[in-house]
Amino acid sequence: MDIMLLAERAKNFNANLKLYQAMAVQNSEKELVDMNRKQLLSSIDSMGRPLINKKTKSKYLSPSYSKKTGKSTPNIKLSGDTQREMFLETNENAGTYFMGSFNFKTPFLEMNYDNLFGISDKKKASIKPSKEFLEIYINKVWKS
Repeated sequence: MDIMLLAERAKNFNANLKLYQAMAVQNSEKELVDMNRKQLLSSIDSMGRPLINKKTKSKYLSPSYSKKTGKSTPNIKLSGDTQREMFLETNENAGTYFMGSFNFKTPFLEMNYDNLFGISDKKKASIKPSKEFLEIYINKVWKS
């Protein structure tokens, strides 16, 4: 392969890096949303802290609700609809992503709990380099 052509492709790839990063994140939506879902089911928010109710300022459910549900900490799962309707959206211009849920209860949940959606720094550290990003790189630089 011509080294000048390879250098030009690499330069073009770098010029569009945010776009390719966003594509790789979007292609990993299922895995990233699953990470967020597991955090919530473990009563952990997107900052890696326990889910704390804004009204009660407690990480524990009320004694009566605990007795009724058989759990002591919130995990945002009642029917599972919120978790099933979770999504990830990317903004390649800003190099950011947004997680949320299409479920109609989401605004109510966000009124009661901060930082529900997103991946905690501890979880981010466990993410291995994206095979999706590597595939994009190979296709754009080496195979074009």
